Amino acid sequence: MDWTVYWFMLPVCIAVASIAMFSGISGAAMLVPVFLIGFPLLDVPTLTPVAAIGTALFLETSGFGTGLYRYLRLRLVDTITARMLIWVALPLGAIGAIASAHAPADALRLGYGVAMLALAALLSQEARVRETAPATAPSSGSGDTAAVVSGGSGGPGAVLVPGDDTAHERCPGGVPRRITSTAGRVFDFCAHGLRGQQLMSGVGAFFAGLISTGVGEATMPGLVRRSRYPVAIAAATSTVVVAGTVVGAALTHMVQLAVEDGFAAIPWNLIAWAVPGAIIGAVIGTGLQGRINATATRWFFSGLFFVIGVTFLLAFTVFVDRFG
Repeated sequence: MDWTVYWFMLPVCIAVASIAMFSGISGAAMLVPVFLIGFPLLDVPTLTPVAAIGTALFLETSGFGTGLYRYLRLRLVDTITARMLIWVALPLGAIGAIASAHAPADALRLGYGVAMLALAALLSQEARVRETAPATAPSSGSGDTAAVVSGGSGGPGAVLVPGDDTAHERCPGGVPRRITSTAGRVFDFCAHGLRGQQLMSGVGAFFAGLISTGVGEATMPGLVRRSRYPVAIAAATSTVVVAGTVVGAALTHMVQLAVEDGFAAIPWNLIAWAVPGAIIGAVIGTGLQGRINATATRWFFSGLFFVIGVTFLLAFTVFVDRFG
């Protein structure tokens, strides 16, 4: 086994994990194209679709595990909601991984291309919503001790001052939440539609196990738009859900590879370079969270995933002899 052939995955994973952590976009969604299209072009040992998906999820576990640790230290995670979503997402991610191992390779490749086009459409819709959303009303609290309520009788932008005991009255149809970060910032908000979010995250988790992406894209936008979470809390909570889901899906993929073809089927020489990159990138990415314009980021990734989707469909249809 050549332990230097994949050296370039160290900087690649630093970049991918950094982008994934500050944007909330699945790192696996960016790694699978590197494995299935980039490796043949670079003339390095290639991976099967199942090995590519399993490895991408394993590396996402490394990156999101680091991000999870940092977000928990910042106390930005809604642990109640995270547990509720993981209870559904983790087993469905594992089921998706089992289905992936038995699906035809061509179907996985083409399905991934279609999924990228759907993700591009979702991100462009998010960007348009952000551009047309009304500005949030200014806080009437002092410093960072007041936070915006994303709903309730005061409407979007209403301020709920810490210590106010009327949270339930201001939160009809929702569940009042209060989270205090280590920086002393208090987030008071109303959580809506969490049962529906369980369903969305579960479906996304299945597709994450099947084709490596879906759970973060089904969780983060839903928490912000449907459940009305502050973006910082949604990003941190989504990270926990993604981490829990991909751990189960990645382990399922790796166990299946080892059972069917032995431990040699697991690309350890790739993992040796990629895991340190994913960890370093996750540290960088959590430091960038909230510092880069979210709307511009969504438009950028919408275009990127559109290109990836079209490239996948062309590579494994028109140019299938080269990449198949």
